Amino acid sequence: MRIVIITYESYQSNLIIHRVLKQYHKQVVGIIRSEAIIPGKNLLQSMFFIFKKAGLRFVAHKGMEIVISRIFGIVARFLGKTPVVPSLQQMGESFDIPIFGSNNVNHSSSIATIREWNPDLIASIHCNQLIRNTVIRLAPAGVINIHPALLPKNRGAFPYFWSLVNGDEETGSTVHWIDSKFDTGDIILQDRLQIDEKDTVITFANRCARLGAELIVKAIELIQTDHPPRIPQDEEQATYFSWPTPEAGRELMRRGRKYGSLLDLWKV
Repeated sequence: MRIVIITYESYQSNLIIHRVLKQYHKQVVGIIRSEAIIPGKNLLQSMFFIFKKAGLRFVAHKGMEIVISRIFGIVARFLGKTPVVPSLQQMGESFDIPIFGSNNVNHSSSIATIREWNPDLIASIHCNQLIRNTVIRLAPAGVINIHPALLPKNRGAFPYFWSLVNGDEETGSTVHWIDSKFDTGDIILQDRLQIDEKDTVITFANRCARLGAELIVKAIELIQTDHPPRIPQDEEQATYFSWPTPEAGRELMRRGRKYGSLLDLWKV
């Protein structure tokens, strides 16, 4: 089975991709990397959008997570160490897998690239764009997605953040088929994860990613058997959350939770 991955690069997505490549690197024929922070917006527009939606505190914390985690990776390589989770570029070089950057994963250039790779299966790993039918039809076996929540609960963006804000006792990760909407497709696999009282947003996101990495490896194995599950989601149980808001950030603190520290970001 030939596999194409579509992703937006982050520590968590790279963690999952690294696990998939260790298991299926001979079958992954290409990676589409979303290069748009907010689809349809340039860098300045994206930063203004996030600031308007989530506030300065979230922008600062998220920016710190991205920048410092990349700095730690550079430091690790400078010291001659192998980062626990390599960058997407490093993985492409190590496993000899082509990476195609795209501001719009549904653009004709992305479609032409995927068609050239001729996949049987497409795996969306923390992609920040809606994958449309023009892409879905390129994979005879379908398109799957990993979502760090127990779908249908906590559909949408940053579910690990909202789980802590809402005081959930548990959450998990779900691998599901992609359809025409975000996070609504039939479920293949999911597993539960207890929320620790010491979890920060960063540590919890990483725990969800590690669980998700194992689930998507198992899901690909099931799909290769030609009898993968398709469990419809219960719409009556569905909840949806979008971008974190300043009020949600204050609620996170009222619950005694933190976004994360430099120690949480030490990943070398």
